Amino acid sequence: MRLTSLMGFITVMWLMVLATAAFLLFIVPPLGHILFKYGANRLAISAIQASLSIAIVLFLIAGLSKMKKIYIKRKLQS
Repeated sequence: MRLTSLMGFITVMWLMVLATAAFLLFIVPPLGHILFKYGANRLAISAIQASLSIAIVLFLIAGLSKMKKIYIKRKLQS
């Protein structure tokens, strides 16, 4: 039971990391091409991409932290 719970926690954690990496690889770079078509300059595009990437990574960190707290709370109660 304990090993299954830990394996589930690790699996969900890695799925979150992989989903974030996929978003950063497949969504953020093409955003530059889309914004460039609408006349945005390179500096604005880079600022938007950087802020979006930083926000996504911060959400990942917050999500993993919240998931860890829930996991530890459940383990301490049982």
